[in-house]
Amino acid sequence: VCVCVCWQAVHQVPSSHVDPEELFTKLDRIGKGSFGEVFKGIDKRTQSVLAIKTIDLEEAEDEIEDIQQEITVLSQCDSPYITKYYGSYLKGSKLWIIMEYLGGGSALDLLRAGAFEEAQIATMLKEILKGLDYLHSEKKIHRDIKAANVLLSEQGQVKLADFGVAGQLTDTQIKRETFVGTPFWMAPEVIQQSAYDSKADIWSLGITAIELAKGEPPNSDMHPMRVLFHIPKSPPPTLIGDFSKSFKEFTEACLNKDPAFRPTAKELLKHKFIVKQCKKTSYLSELIDRYRRWKEEGHSDSSSDDSDSESSNKENSQSPEWSFTTVRKKKPEGRKVLNGTQLPKSTSLTTVISPVFTELKQQHKDNSDQRLAVEELERNIRLAEDVCPGITDRMVTHIIARYQK
Repeated sequence: VCVCVCWQAVHQVPSSHVDPEELFTKLDRIGKGSFGEVFKGIDKRTQSVLAIKTIDLEEAEDEIEDIQQEITVLSQCDSPYITKYYGSYLKGSKLWIIMEYLGGGSALDLLRAGAFEEAQIATMLKEILKGLDYLHSEKKIHRDIKAANVLLSEQGQVKLADFGVAGQLTDTQIKRETFVGTPFWMAPEVIQQSAYDSKADIWSLGITAIELAKGEPPNSDMHPMRVLFHIPKSPPPTLIGDFSKSFKEFTEACLNKDPAFRPTAKELLKHKFIVKQCKKTSYLSELIDRYRRWKEEGHSDSSSDDSDSESSNKENSQSPEWSFTTVRKKKPEGRKVLNGTQLPKSTSLTTVISPVFTELKQQHKDNSDQRLAVEELERNIRLAEDVCPGITDRMVTHIIARYQK
């Protein structure tokens, strides 16, 4: 009850007193998200097909801010390249978010049936760029561009989805400094928690372009924790393989480590790869048909994370599963690590590590190289703690045990 009161107090739900079950019928489950489940549904008044995202606010208490953020951003968007939002309804502790149904599934789903042709990639990227151009013109950053968050209609229309981590830029705050996104697609400046702007989405788009070409993002063989250290220190990923020069140049332009030299979404819409290779979106319906044939042949979705999900897919092989998984910045007292386990933050970070680094920086204040090295080490330890709460305590305990031996 407290959660629901808190929700209503901090975010106006337009139809919170209407029973959503009187208006909508839930059909097959089509996805499992960061906070709940997504169902195909029917509006009883119009018989139109919708997507219904249900969230138990009592279970998702720590994520209420992210849920609010998704609703706020979607309700402010009016673009054919952004998933449409129709309203929210509160029933008990369950929040129903009613959204546009996109029956083609995600770009990630479609990749499971095989690689895309360059013309298909260019067509998809053009529509993503139109969505980004709109968001950026509205001073919004998506911050989680990847194939899983690109949804298609059955006719091949392409739309951006999952705005749980989207950021709002204002005229007074032009750059963000929060640690959110998904590690493999995350821009270096986001990982380093330095000021960043809409150019962070352009980096993620470059990674997504490689993902669409190769079936997975660069560094996918690495543990996500290691990737966070690897990206800022390594040269930008490149598109390797039998691809056109213009496609390789497109990804190279997106993946410039200096955001100032990355093109804008508007500029990328004029890139040779997009202009020469792009076709009508109806061309993408071939990918949807191919994916359905692939499913009918008995192939299973690797996105199915439990038996219930698998049986749901067998019953409804015509509806590709939607996927929404993201690493999000959590509250100071703790955050979810990548496997979803809640852990408290290390106390030794403030009681031991920070004082030691303060002393070291003071000792090396006259040697800029050594001072910078100390600052870099401290920043990486804090980054490790952000991603894996409690790791600093375990490290300190291990060091003390080794020293005592």
